[in-house]
Amino acid sequence: MRANRCGEKRVTPEEDQWLDVGENDLPEGCTRPFTFRDPCGLLTDGFVLRWEGTLVAFVNRCPHQPLTLDYGDGDFLDGENRLLLCRNHGALFEPATGECVDGPCYGAHLERLEVKNDGQGRLNVRIPSSESLPDLE
Repeated sequence: MRANRCGEKRVTPEEDQWLDVGENDLPEGCTRPFTFRDPCGLLTDGFVLRWEGTLVAFVNRCPHQPLTLDYGDGDFLDGENRLLLCRNHGALFEPATGECVDGPCYGAHLERLEVKNDGQGRLNVRIPSSESLPDLE
């Protein structure tokens, strides 16, 4: 890993990286948005959710169209706090799996990211390397 001019950590394309996304104090049913660089180096949004006692993390991008689920406000759940909601086209997703259960992308899945507690009270999300990109040859 290298640091940029501002001293911020950034992921090099050759290595997977664990990104610290904050304290492991996320209450049940709450989300925490974060930003990372994808394997192509593009800034990408993601979010962590504690759901039924389990931490899950997803790329904040609807499989229907490449738009974020929220409007940048970190509000990912529907009005009943039961499902993840794409605010652009109304698609609904199971929080535990990211599967679309209603809407224009029925049956598709949100892109899941691995999340873990680092044992020191911090949450970390695994950011894939460029080696995880499909080979187009």
